[in-house]
Amino acid sequence: MGDKQTEINEEVPVLTSENFFRPGESVFIHISDDYPDFVGVLHKHTFIEIVYVISGQATHVVGNHQTTASKGDLFIINYDTPHAFYGDKNAKEPFINYDLLFTPDFFDSSMIGANHFETLGSSFLFYSLFPEEQRIGPDLQLSGSSYNIFGELFNKIYLEYNNREKGYIHIIRAYVVELIIKIFRKMDKLSCDAISHKQKQVVNTALEYLHNNFSTHVTLEDLASKIFLSKDYFGRLFRDVTGMPVSTLLQQIRIEEACKLLATSDRKIVDIAEYCGFNDIKSFYNAFKKANGLTPGEYRNKSGSVSLSTAEK
Repeated sequence: MGDKQTEINEEVPVLTSENFFRPGESVFIHISDDYPDFVGVLHKHTFIEIVYVISGQATHVVGNHQTTASKGDLFIINYDTPHAFYGDKNAKEPFINYDLLFTPDFFDSSMIGANHFETLGSSFLFYSLFPEEQRIGPDLQLSGSSYNIFGELFNKIYLEYNNREKGYIHIIRAYVVELIIKIFRKMDKLSCDAISHKQKQVVNTALEYLHNNFSTHVTLEDLASKIFLSKDYFGRLFRDVTGMPVSTLLQQIRIEEACKLLATSDRKIVDIAEYCGFNDIKSFYNAFKKANGLTPGEYRNKSGSVSLSTAEK
């Protein structure tokens, strides 16, 4: 790593809004070539920084953590987070990036004094994009982002900021709002795509348990506790993998089992309902008809595989 500071053992310089922002403004953008003295220098700042890599490669050091930064990568660095980009001098292209700096009050005056990216969730502009369970952490990296997704927006913001034509701040604000919304779209897609093999195995284990215990009283809390996960997290994971909540899938399993028994056995309908986990015959009839469009007796009659003289209709 050479001169890269991977351990923060000394005072880290703090860059403040006054170092960059024009008087009365809460936003700033530059290309790293414009301020070469800040490249390769460990620092922290009193604003939010969004970095988009235009070319080359670098090592991004955040506290004691390191990641590789390449063309198309996007980074969000929060307030008071020590970090630095160290360009790879052996790369074919020089390391160049856009730096977009802003404070949350750039969007909403009620955000004055807010520090972190996720605090934008309190703004009326973004509250629907920030679910309570999602946390950004000290920094966020979106790797391999298409230039068409983010690069063009950074270029538009950069040109507006430097040309300073009438109304440029309002146009920049609109572009940054679009940028943040597209960042969250990208994060949502990555979240959906990132359901790991291990997570699917967890859900498959739960499904196996449901198929083997459908006749008993099974709740979301029961399943979550058996695989040592919180109820809320497991519930979301189960829906992501199966497309439905636990209660809906359990009822589907019970109805499917009831259909098999109605078609292949002469057991009484009331016994089938009880065996399949229904507390009373009325709820069984309602659920069965809703799922199949027929009452249990009509379904058995239509299947024609069991003698009606030996079974309750």
